[in-house]
Amino acid sequence: MRYPSYINCLALALCTIALPVSAVSAETIPELDIMAEAAVDEQTGIKFAQDQSARGEFLEALATLERVLALHPKSNTARLLHAVNLCRIDDQMGGAVELGKLKAQDFPQELWTEVMKICPLAGKE
Repeated sequence: MRYPSYINCLALALCTIALPVSAVSAETIPELDIMAEAAVDEQTGIKFAQDQSARGEFLEALATLERVLALHPKSNTARLLHAVNLCRIDDQMGGAVELGKLKAQDFPQELWTEVMKICPLAGKE
């Protein structure tokens, strides 16, 4: 079964080894403008957040994903990535709440299994 390319990219991003949370870097107004503009388009915002997450910039990725979700509240991919990043900064409850809004059958089983490893609290009733 072939999945859309963004699911494959998300799976790849989730399979990377979680890095320690980086210190929040000082951002300039132009950097913030770039982040805000990236979030306008759902796929561009998700890709931008994946890149941030891959660099260990989990707080920045969360901010980007929150902007994406504000503009595209039904984006399951953004919500899944948001949940994973919450778990990576040790907000397991927040990640569980976000994952509770999603349906496992909307994602490849391998991806959902990997997410449950990162967010174990989400799998508990």
